[in-house]
Amino acid sequence: MGKSSSLGRIRELPHARHSDLFTSTGVPTPLNMGASCATSGCSGPSVVTLGKRDYCREHFIQTCYEHLEVYAENFKERDQADELACDTRRRSVQEIVDQSTDTSLIGGDLSNLERIQLLDIVRWGGDLIRQTRRGSRKRVSIPVRLFLESSSQTCAEETLVREVSQHGTALTCSFPIIVGELVKMERMDTGERVEGIVRWREQRDGTTLHLGLEFSRCSNFWRLHW
Repeated sequence: MGKSSSLGRIRELPHARHSDLFTSTGVPTPLNMGASCATSGCSGPSVVTLGKRDYCREHFIQTCYEHLEVYAENFKERDQADELACDTRRRSVQEIVDQSTDTSLIGGDLSNLERIQLLDIVRWGGDLIRQTRRGSRKRVSIPVRLFLESSSQTCAEETLVREVSQHGTALTCSFPIIVGELVKMERMDTGERVEGIVRWREQRDGTTLHLGLEFSRCSNFWRLHW
């Protein structure tokens, strides 16, 4: 579904205030149970929290689209080269992606339109995150082993990393994986291991997935000078 058509549908709702930009850490915010939607004129129950504000599902979707539209415009401006501004923006968009993913997974009463809109938000947010790459990138050729362990599956695959940053990497794999999943990576040349979160994914051909991993609690896994 295109962004413009999704945005047009949700803008039939009363507008949420746009002044409260996020102070997100990139970690999904716990829901404030019993709270009502923060949107002016809405007394619906809160089902998700974003940027320390509680929203009903309809206004959560609307607010996500409004913020993503603003960020998409900001990415075109000169401050794209400002690392601090880019990192703040990336964290805000990441919260939108995380909360939209969680809402799509736990919302048992979602309508088909809401599911499509949440998926569209996750995809659009992932696109914007890739525009705010944190720090410089280096071309390398490092063999790694990728591990995915969950309640439903355990997978391991060897692949070659060709582009890295201080905080993560882009790579390919063939086993099923979704945005937000935690994976482990082992350098086959040194044996060092690190945990990472899947921040974006694309399927560019029939079987191969292109992934973006952000490392947790590791500042220089690649042992490079940045």
